[in-house]
Amino acid sequence: ANACHKAGPLDKKTRRLVKLGIAIGLNSEGGVRSHARRALEEGVSPDEVRHVVLMAFTTAGFPYMIAAHKWVEEVISKSKE
Repeated sequence: ANACHKAGPLDKKTRRLVKLGIAIGLNSEGGVRSHARRALEEGVSPDEVRHVVLMAFTTAGFPYMIAAHKWVEEVISKSKE
């Protein structure tokens, strides 16, 4: 996984957001929560994470976007505690 992450020109933040988008597209609750949490820990803003969720609407569809929104908001709320 590390070799894949470092193999191309994308920076760390972009790679994390791409991974979040992939998890949303797969409707993977664990993946969405994990990548959202890690993104926040790595300095990605809550609004940037939310933007990825919003962008899923036109690609992954409304149900996946809504599910991801719920999971991400829970992760964001926990990160503020």
